[in-house]
Amino acid sequence: MGPVDSGFLLVESREHPMHVGGLQLFTVPEGESPSWVRDQLTAVESEEINPRFRLRPMEPVGLLGNFRWSTDNDLDLDYHVRRSALPSPGRLRELFELASRWQSTLLDRHRPLWEAHVVEGLEDGRVAVFSKIHHAMVDGVSALHLMQQACSPDPDARDCVPPFALPDEQVEVAAAEQSAGRGLALPLGLVRGGLDVVGELSSIAPNSLKVAYRSLRDTGLTTPFDAPRTILNGKIGGARRFVAQSFDLDRFRRVAKACDVSFNDVALAVCAGALRRYLGELDALPDRAMTAMCPVNLRDETSEVGGNEIGAMIANLATDVEDPLERLETIHESTTVAKQTMRELTPLQLLLMSGYNVAGLGLSMLPTYGLVGRPPFNVIISNVPGPRKQLYFNGAHLEGTYPASIPVDGLAMNITLVTYDDQVDFGITACRRSAPSVQRMIHHLEDTLAELEASAG
Repeated sequence: MGPVDSGFLLVESREHPMHVGGLQLFTVPEGESPSWVRDQLTAVESEEINPRFRLRPMEPVGLLGNFRWSTDNDLDLDYHVRRSALPSPGRLRELFELASRWQSTLLDRHRPLWEAHVVEGLEDGRVAVFSKIHHAMVDGVSALHLMQQACSPDPDARDCVPPFALPDEQVEVAAAEQSAGRGLALPLGLVRGGLDVVGELSSIAPNSLKVAYRSLRDTGLTTPFDAPRTILNGKIGGARRFVAQSFDLDRFRRVAKACDVSFNDVALAVCAGALRRYLGELDALPDRAMTAMCPVNLRDETSEVGGNEIGAMIANLATDVEDPLERLETIHESTTVAKQTMRELTPLQLLLMSGYNVAGLGLSMLPTYGLVGRPPFNVIISNVPGPRKQLYFNGAHLEGTYPASIPVDGLAMNITLVTYDDQVDFGITACRRSAPSVQRMIHHLEDTLAELEASAG
């Protein structure tokens, strides 16, 4: 088990469940019998479980973290795959409440760290699947890809298997290191990497000065600790609230084209407007602009295929600006300067700068957080590209896929959006206490998007 994976287990507590999740909505194939869901679950029992989904920590609890995985050769599939039904009237509201409870509870470390809940009883006849898997096993993007790979673009395909039964070549996660020799290679690699970092420090100084110079000239570059303190940036409890909503992708694209900005800029503007309305209702909107940490793809038309060109940038959300188009323009200027700055760095320098941008998050998780000061940013907003075609699971149409992420101390709300064919699926996960009535954010997203459409003509 690598140090990062072990770290996710080490920092986990009742207040900080460290699993990622996702809610998927399916329409049952037309003409199928009422036993279709039960038949699917019965078929699952005969599937071969991927070895990755048999792993559990060798020592369930360790004060110094966990260092090795063990294999559960007697996996209790009925425990991991569960069938549930919604209380009446079976609205999405009841579904989100149920998903919120699942996202709040810790995974059992004495078993492989994943669960899948199949939910019936929706008033419109659809079926929901809520999956959760520990961050020590996969990250959020990998979990999303696994769920997508379990489906097929062919509505007539009947050979789909759930993510935990996918063959090895389709499971996009690294296998656990089993040998002591490979375990020793990791710290040695970190030492060599540390020497490389030292060699780069002398060359990063001019770039750092350039960053500071741009900041002093007020060109829109947003840096860590520019964020104001809000109700979203204190200690959190263990209870979660999860809500989700789909929007037409063309609505975002039309605004982006009319205003000559990117889709990501419009998505950030919609989130910013929703946060402005939400905190305004709670009489908790700060006077200064809130900021967001955004994973960003730095690839352009000249980039070669393959490899990763991803950094962590901090964007000005301009929540102190009332006019929606002016707010969008401020966000566009902020993201443009951030991307331009990051493209001028070498890959290792980019890694260092991204690490600097998120370093304050580690401080926010310390027990003495109340003495630390302002947070490095107010919220995390992630835009994850999803499948470009409609997908099906043994004939059941995938209506939407909504990610559930991880709030932590200092970041009580996490917003993730996934593009799926012609729609944008938002998933918002928040601390139930620190972000009260977070379901209002769904209405505010719609109102803000409509306001942008009207303002942009």
